[in-house]
Amino acid sequence: MIARRAATASVLALALCLGAAGARGVGLDLGGEILAVDVAGAYAEVPAALAGSFDALLSLLADEGLPPGELAGLEAELDATVADITGALDELPGFLPVPLVALGIELPVSLVVVDAVRVSGGLLRDAWVRGIASAAGVVVPTPPVDRTFNLGGDPVRLAVDASFTAWSLALDAVKRLDLWIAALSLSAGMGYAAGGATVTVEREVPPSWEPAVDEALAALHLDDLRWAAWSTRLGARLELGLPFLRVFAEVRLVQPLVAWVGEWDLVAAGWAGTIGVVIRF
Repeated sequence: MIARRAATASVLALALCLGAAGARGVGLDLGGEILAVDVAGAYAEVPAALAGSFDALLSLLADEGLPPGELAGLEAELDATVADITGALDELPGFLPVPLVALGIELPVSLVVVDAVRVSGGLLRDAWVRGIASAAGVVVPTPPVDRTFNLGGDPVRLAVDASFTAWSLALDAVKRLDLWIAALSLSAGMGYAAGGATVTVEREVPPSWEPAVDEALAALHLDDLRWAAWSTRLGARLELGLPFLRVFAEVRLVQPLVAWVGEWDLVAAGWAGTIGVVIRF
């Protein structure tokens, strides 16, 4: 009986030592980060942008001699389209979650209440999305939109494609409460996040249409879909698993200090999060 108790105590002591060692070890994170982008301002810009673009096209058709009755009917249809799109946008959430592939490294330190310093970052590129879709058997046409139609009796071809990227980089001080099968950590730090898209429109239109089509596209500001922010951040993370290998989920409050906003008024929202696995050694 005494030998059994001694063995049990030895196992528990070893487990606690392993847990303590894991708590102080270097940590390597791998997972997915979610950045939230406030798009409410962009929604508000949509009606004016579409109206300006449609006005340029209507002016073109009037110059090309489209009968007034047909022109009025087309204008009514375009106005209804703007109203429908505006109504649909009103039903959407005011933020857009942007997923990134995230990687981080946590280095143990001893600074009063700070147990570790974590450097982390994330990245997303459109080529990755296309590759994942292809691997899953989903065919993404290139370009995604390629249409040919008649407008005012003339053939018009529009091909729309987009490329995008988003990334983040952060430095956090971490306070950890580590148990053998779980850990809770609080973090505070600063980070930079940015993203943007480039929309390209290939068109085949009669030469006389080129100026008006260029004006219509310029009204949409397709070259200004971007956002960036330098922010402070507070996070809380829960880890579950063995000391050397755990799954984790983290939520963060984000407060932009400096934001760079384009024509479409895209700004960083006040929250973010990460899920993944952490290896400690």
